[in-house]
Amino acid sequence: MFESEAAPKRKILITGATGFVGQTLCRSLLGRGYDVQILLRDPADFNKIPLELGAGMVVGSLENETSLALACAGRDSIIHLAGIAHVGAAQLKQATESNVAGTQNLTAAAIKAKVSRLIFLSSSLAAAAANDHGDVTAYGLSKLQCERLLQEVAVAGQLEVTILRPVNVYGPGMKGNIRRMIALIDKGRLPPLPEINNQISLLSVQDLAQTVILALESSNSFANPITVTDGQQYSIAKIELGIYEALGRVKPSWRTPHMIVYAASVMAGLVSRTLGGSGSISSRTYSNLISDNVFSNEDAVSKLGYQPSATFYQALPEIVQCIRTEGG
Repeated sequence: MFESEAAPKRKILITGATGFVGQTLCRSLLGRGYDVQILLRDPADFNKIPLELGAGMVVGSLENETSLALACAGRDSIIHLAGIAHVGAAQLKQATESNVAGTQNLTAAAIKAKVSRLIFLSSSLAAAAANDHGDVTAYGLSKLQCERLLQEVAVAGQLEVTILRPVNVYGPGMKGNIRRMIALIDKGRLPPLPEINNQISLLSVQDLAQTVILALESSNSFANPITVTDGQQYSIAKIELGIYEALGRVKPSWRTPHMIVYAASVMAGLVSRTLGGSGSISSRTYSNLISDNVFSNEDAVSKLGYQPSATFYQALPEIVQCIRTEGG
């Protein structure tokens, strides 16, 4: 995926490095010879840091000015991944405080430390929030606010900013609906889906890491968001079939009626909210299931020289193995 020769030993700070995307990105950067430092919020995540590959760390948070100053000192670039995801309306205030205020604090510290460039990992959900159409969520709204904050900083010439908007990311250790779908099918707990012909975009975690590094090494910065996908369009029906095949299971010939799936998703959402959850399994899940969610990666290809290297179906066997190892 990457060229074999090591990149110059530039000094990078990563926030959110212990997450699904962050761990892959951190190892990719270290493999290319970067001097990587991690802002570690929770010392309990210490074992997720690849210290054996030379990563350093500063224990602190996006809310702590002292730790941010220490983390940013001497760094050439920052890759900002940290943030709260998958929040509902009840968690909007928390998401705004963590994602927006945290980004504001980090940006201020970066400017004070004379960091050259900040790469912000936003989300395709920010596009829905910007257009006020489609899957508008609290998370997407908070990411959009972060984008606008960083664009103002870039326009003022205080910091080079590149904003990336990845679609749903897949790979071993992935989270979200597709992972749950795989685990439930493997346990025989998910009935066959209705006949669904919608199309969605996806992205491998390795290709996302590739794109971040391309943005880091580019001579240009891009404050106008660049959407990143693997260049494919996937139908839910084919994803479901691919999962059955990867699991070595035979897909039933019958399908669940749409109305039954809708009623079940609404009921699950009501139960989740009653118990104090976010309601992430709800009528919104059903709406996403039957709606197109397709994006172009043209800007990533033309502006960054990005070339996708994987598809969901190629990654699926390793994803299945990881889910089974973790116990579903």
